[in-house]
Amino acid sequence: MRKKIYSLSIALLLGCSACNDWLTVQPATSILAEDLYATNDGIKQALNGTYLNMRGVLYNPAGYMGGGGMTESLACSWTVSEGNREYDLSNHDYDSDLVESSLSSSFQGFYKIVVTMNDLIQGVELNKKKISDDVYNIGVGEAHALRALAHFDLIRLWGPVPSKVDVNRTYLPYVTVNSANRYEYVTYEKYMTLLFEDLKRAEELLGKSDVVLKMSFEDTETTSSVWPYRKSRMNYYGVLGLLARVHLWYGNIEEALRYARLVKDATNPDGSKKFRLTNEVDDFPDNSWVDGTCYSEHICGTKCDTYDYGKGGWQSGRAMIVNVNPTFVQTLFDGNTSDFRYKKLWTYERTGLMIYGYVLRKYRCFYTGTKAAQNFPIIRLSEMYLMIMEKAPLTEANEVYKEFCTARGLEYVPLTEIDRQGRVYKEWIRELIGEGQNFFTYKRLNVRNMIFGISECSEEQYILPIPEKEYLGE
Repeated sequence: MRKKIYSLSIALLLGCSACNDWLTVQPATSILAEDLYATNDGIKQALNGTYLNMRGVLYNPAGYMGGGGMTESLACSWTVSEGNREYDLSNHDYDSDLVESSLSSSFQGFYKIVVTMNDLIQGVELNKKKISDDVYNIGVGEAHALRALAHFDLIRLWGPVPSKVDVNRTYLPYVTVNSANRYEYVTYEKYMTLLFEDLKRAEELLGKSDVVLKMSFEDTETTSSVWPYRKSRMNYYGVLGLLARVHLWYGNIEEALRYARLVKDATNPDGSKKFRLTNEVDDFPDNSWVDGTCYSEHICGTKCDTYDYGKGGWQSGRAMIVNVNPTFVQTLFDGNTSDFRYKKLWTYERTGLMIYGYVLRKYRCFYTGTKAAQNFPIIRLSEMYLMIMEKAPLTEANEVYKEFCTARGLEYVPLTEIDRQGRVYKEWIRELIGEGQNFFTYKRLNVRNMIFGISECSEEQYILPIPEKEYLGE
């Protein structure tokens, strides 16, 4: 195969002007684009617009990074029929026009976040003397974190299996300054170096001013808060969680564990936990059912209060059915019907004319008038537990696993060095199914046969092709 040379198209970047985009979603604002980053309110509104854009295409229940979107299809989570996009994605066949459209739209969506955050960082730096310290630290800190998040998801999708990196290959551009010129595609090592620089800068700035360092997340869940709904933002702990995720991907195990522990053990001023594992007794009392996304575990996410489950992609049969026969329970849960996740987050029901299947209920709380948080999780506490269970010394891993089992209603059987990798791998898939993350677990571990896979996935198929509209020559 001849080597192709790609660049981000000028049309893509020019079409992603931060000022224009956020103004279209906030038409009532009186702040002019050229003054946007010269005021505290302007910076906050620019960030608001970015989160609205994020939840609109990528990070929502039916978005490309959501349970009903592209990455979940890549993980073969759902039962699909031949002849549609979901089947081609599950088969890791990237040549169809429908798949090309998804790849192009998601690729542009990530870089849209990047160029918007580049504008914000540059604009705020030019006006730094006009901005309060807290707004500067939180605004620029979040911008670096969001730029890192977008770049990381890009390299996880379009980059290599992390254990099979070609050190001489250039994979993607890491864009920190917007330009109308061609962007340089860089090696994996350089890309990840720039990614870590963004995250460390975000950690530094948010560590100075994020309000959740001095109060609980619950205290921010009001519109009267100076920085409201911090679980719906890339907050300080979200950055720590993302650092844990990135270090695990990169193979820096000790750093991944350090950051995972920082999040797991984080406390409020009164000594209570910042986050806690969701469980049946505390969160589903009297057999009630309110919020299947395990909101007590959310570290960061996007608020999707305008997303209506009843009108979204989850009402199409393909996006709901995992398996149309009883082997689903045995395959995913090893037949354990007492597992909290099976009992509360799944239901067996009719999904079409005389068709029954297992349906994920995580997002059924996303509808008009609900009292649930309606927050799509980008990073959850359980991911920190899973990292420790997989990579920490066995004694610590079992201490954490025992706590995890209690929350999930599982019988605690200690992990051993012989069996823990296989057992924890299964827990990753059970835990994060429907959240757009399982494809990355399969890719990180270079799994050939996914649990519900319809065909073997080769190393080559784990690297998505650059959208054809970005192709310039060969």
